[in-house]
Amino acid sequence: MSARVGAATLVWLALVAGCGHGGHEAVERAAPAVAVHVRVAELEERPFADVVTGPGQWRSANEIAVMTPFAAVVESLVPRVGDRVARGQVIAWLATRESRASLRGAELMLAQAGDAAARSEAERALALARREQVRVPLVAPSSGTVVRRGAEPGAELTENSELFAIVPPNDLVFEAHLSASDADRVRGGQAAEIVVGGDAPIPASVARRLPGVGTEDQSVLVWLTPVGPPPAAEIGRFGTVRITAGAARTAIGVPDSALVEDDLTGERRLAQVDRNGLATWTTVRLGRAAGGWHELLDPRLDAGTRVVIAGQRGLPDSMHVTLQ
Repeated sequence: MSARVGAATLVWLALVAGCGHGGHEAVERAAPAVAVHVRVAELEERPFADVVTGPGQWRSANEIAVMTPFAAVVESLVPRVGDRVARGQVIAWLATRESRASLRGAELMLAQAGDAAARSEAERALALARREQVRVPLVAPSSGTVVRRGAEPGAELTENSELFAIVPPNDLVFEAHLSASDADRVRGGQAAEIVVGGDAPIPASVARRLPGVGTEDQSVLVWLTPVGPPPAAEIGRFGTVRITAGAARTAIGVPDSALVEDDLTGERRLAQVDRNGLATWTTVRLGRAAGGWHELLDPRLDAGTRVVIAGQRGLPDSMHVTLQ
């Protein structure tokens, strides 16, 4: 009995082993190859301008300070920082400290009057103080942009206290911080654009290069002046400058989304895809940049060459891909 059971068991085990082996082979034969899905774009011939870019901020090359001509109380101040004023425009009203003191004294006398006679006398004193109050208008000595406001209405100021600082139109500059290599390509009179925040670009031109370098970032300082009407620029506000340093040229362009940079070496690569769907990595040397594209200097690739723009992260070299 036990012999028959043992034999049956051996036959059953052999069948299971045979079925299992054949099953694995079937699974392996049926398993599809791993598909790597990517998106591609084609290299294009595009114009690339010779543009130098850099950060900067608005500065004043020269300021005109508006001072109080006497000890005064500020009654009103018209413009605020960033406002433009015209030469001769009334920008403040001042009252002499003595006449303001007389007015305040008369008002206090009226408030403390205890009988009709005292009130009558206080009212006469108040009327006299109002008639004799000395109020003087202060006018802008020059047209320009207000870059500083030194007081507010109600303030008591001594003689020669600063009320405003005005920058004449020709003295408003944008101070750009450029690298030494870029600054060597910049010349006076070159056209430029200044972009501050989400505002429209401001046409400008290169005025001059300042001697020395910036103390903070060791950059070369270049002054640019606006072209046309002076902008309502706030001194100290940061922005970016784009200087046209040379003529544009047409070259093969690579979309920036195709470029992958090595964090250690700074080397940049792209993945080409041939007509058979084989993706190969290529190290590239780039030139000018414009509108989300870079000029391809090396190697020489033709317009229409397909490059991966999505899905290239972690993509092995010489890998077959499918296009989304």
